[in-house]
Amino acid sequence: MPGYSLWLVPRSDNPFNKTAQELISDTVPRNFVSPEKTNHFIPHVTLTSEIDPEKVLAGKSPQEWLDSLSMPEEFKCGLEVNEVLLQLDTVEAEEPFFRKMNIALKQNDNLSKLAALCRQKAVLLDADDAKAQTWVKSDYRPHLSLFYGDVPTREVQSKVPLVEMKIGFAFGDLFACCGGALCLGGEMVLVDTTKAINEWEIIARRETPWATWRATRNLL
Repeated sequence: MPGYSLWLVPRSDNPFNKTAQELISDTVPRNFVSPEKTNHFIPHVTLTSEIDPEKVLAGKSPQEWLDSLSMPEEFKCGLEVNEVLLQLDTVEAEEPFFRKMNIALKQNDNLSKLAALCRQKAVLLDADDAKAQTWVKSDYRPHLSLFYGDVPTREVQSKVPLVEMKIGFAFGDLFACCGGALCLGGEMVLVDTTKAINEWEIIARRETPWATWRATRNLL
């Protein structure tokens, strides 16, 4: 993948993160490829990708740049209405390599606002906000990937019911005890995605106390 990427990730010490990692690294890929061909990556939702570090960082360190990225003021209020809600909804099989099997997220206005801001600051380089809004409406489809691969989509689609069942077992207890909330908070991370997938590296982190990870009853 060209350039850097901006992701939202759950807290690393949260049970949801551990369970999602097991799905990504073992439970799901074992249905399609051998262990040595499995692509390993951490649970995440991409905000934007194809970030050109030479143009964007402009002499700043990755951490300095991420810290300087201004967030909408309303995200800092601590009110539920202002949270960025990452609501896992349906298991999908799709053609794109990086979305071969994923959990689609329900639409959330604050997530769309955040993605547009990140696209504008990190890719469009402060171009007219209308371009970022157009990108969100036409191209941005937030998801949590479970499997990257060149496997035929029809084959992946045939395994969706099985994976849905496994997700139900994996997330069911978390859903029951926390009313659908899987993780409160997490981080926004800048990732060097210029290398092979198994060599992707987080190069800057920023806490996101305003992000909430949830699952819908539809998923479970």
